[in-house]
Amino acid sequence: MTPGGFVRESVLSLLEGPPRHPPGDRAEALLAAIESLQQRTDLGQLAERAALTVLSLAAATAAVVYFEAGELGTQLAFAGGLTGAAAEPLAATLRDLVASGNGASYVLLAGVTTVAAPFEAGKIRGAILAERKDGAFDDGDGRMLAQFARHVGNAAASDLEIERVRRMERIEYAVLDALCEGVLIAVEGKVKVVNRAAARILSIDREAALGTALQSTWPELSALVDAGEPLEDEPVRVGSRDLQVTLRRILEGKPRVAAVISFTERKASETRARRPAAAATAFGLDDLIGGSAALAGIRRFALVAAQSGSSLVIEGESGSGKEVLAQAIHSGGPRHRSPFIAVHCAAIPRDLLESELFGYEAGAFTGANPRGHAGKFELADGGTLLLDDVVELPMEMQAKLLRVLQEKSLTRLGASRSRSVDTRIIATSNIPLRDAVAAGRFRSDLFYRLDVLHIAVPPLRERRDDIRPLCERFLRKYSMSHGRQLRTLGTEALGTLEAYSWPGNVRELEHWMENEIHFASPHAVCLERLTRRPISVDAPAAPTAVRPIREAERDLYAAALGAASGSVSGAARALGVSRGKLYRKLRLYDLLPR
Repeated sequence: MTPGGFVRESVLSLLEGPPRHPPGDRAEALLAAIESLQQRTDLGQLAERAALTVLSLAAATAAVVYFEAGELGTQLAFAGGLTGAAAEPLAATLRDLVASGNGASYVLLAGVTTVAAPFEAGKIRGAILAERKDGAFDDGDGRMLAQFARHVGNAAASDLEIERVRRMERIEYAVLDALCEGVLIAVEGKVKVVNRAAARILSIDREAALGTALQSTWPELSALVDAGEPLEDEPVRVGSRDLQVTLRRILEGKPRVAAVISFTERKASETRARRPAAAATAFGLDDLIGGSAALAGIRRFALVAAQSGSSLVIEGESGSGKEVLAQAIHSGGPRHRSPFIAVHCAAIPRDLLESELFGYEAGAFTGANPRGHAGKFELADGGTLLLDDVVELPMEMQAKLLRVLQEKSLTRLGASRSRSVDTRIIATSNIPLRDAVAAGRFRSDLFYRLDVLHIAVPPLRERRDDIRPLCERFLRKYSMSHGRQLRTLGTEALGTLEAYSWPGNVRELEHWMENEIHFASPHAVCLERLTRRPISVDAPAAPTAVRPIREAERDLYAAALGAASGSVSGAARALGVSRGKLYRKLRLYDLLPR
């Protein structure tokens, strides 16, 4: 039995003209049938219930319900004892009817003992079929079955949408629970979502927290939501926990407000936040490239330094690879999963140094972030802080740095309490720190505190055996990005490179190799000769530094006080001034020992 066997097709729509039979009994039966559909719980039960209902609705001896539910597949249900060979032809009839796209309200099949009504609602396409063994269907039966089919389609479309929403919610909850950071979602001040990480970080029962008022449970977070300002990885103390919080408000129409709050514990969030700014410790011990005896000794010492938490000083000329070595030591030790924060001491204005290193509280000064700001020491908590060009720190900042290193705690600008920090210090300098101490530029007590471990990186001109492996490393690094195949150095090119003194050290060599790649053949794998010979650029004589008298005087008094280990009497004698005058100057420049 196929759609080709149709003997009559109704041309009456559901709304055209009255039925040929009184509608009373049929209307009541149809209403009861529609009400029965409300008892289903899913698409499968809807199909089964609809098939059973068709038996009574149409006084049928057999019924079939079939529909295609998009990504949820097809549903097929039989009623009236249909099985096996008897059921399959009827199912095939409905599949063909749905596939044909027949737009009729219903169709009467051969012998008019079978009626089928197609339906379509949203992404649902299907049909229902009723069969009588001892009687024929008339137009009234067909119209009633068509109306019921329409309700079945609408119910299926509704169930499909509900199931799609439920499935998306399951996916969203699974994704949220897979996150390492905590996520809270609050709507109109009520907690609607708490993921697994949030429950762990806040030590709460997530089920008990759902539906509670954000204000009563976490008033600090509620205040941030009410403020209406978005947050991006800001430090917030919630109860007894220090968190890094990101917050977004979603306005859903007044007065309905939703807020998504994500957070991590301080160390975990700062490890994540530091990576773009701190080069994500891009270098490891394997990046110490070279074959010289000097570099072999540095590697051996680096392995020891990596396992230590003691302060370390790395000295060497500019461009010799001090920061690469510092990153390698950090990544090779037990702190490798914690932050590596680099601070270029010479690049931060003097007036901002204290706030950049130690942070500040809300309202500490004009223009301060209203939520305060964590300094570099806090950001590096649990990890490593690199003080690049540490010799450039002003004397008064050296004294404050020494205090932090000794006490392992700091006080933010504008704060009344100290914060403990566990930060390993690696300091670099392009001049020997002992010479800086002797010249009065660097505090001796700070030098002894930093110089627990010490590595001196020789300049490249003193380790020429490293030139070939370094060049080949740079050739491979830049060839890929510039569409070249260079991998090795020819004898002539190597001889030219080894004959040069490389005053800019490894940094200069790297830039030289990148330059050579631009002029190489796209198919060459060996750099046979250089396109030009490296020539030293004589550095101009350094002009005499001219500084404001106030700044020079401040540094002079700070140096004298440091050299006297904080003794005002000793500093006064060294300067040849009275203790009273020295006290006035120390108060003027805020240098009095605390």
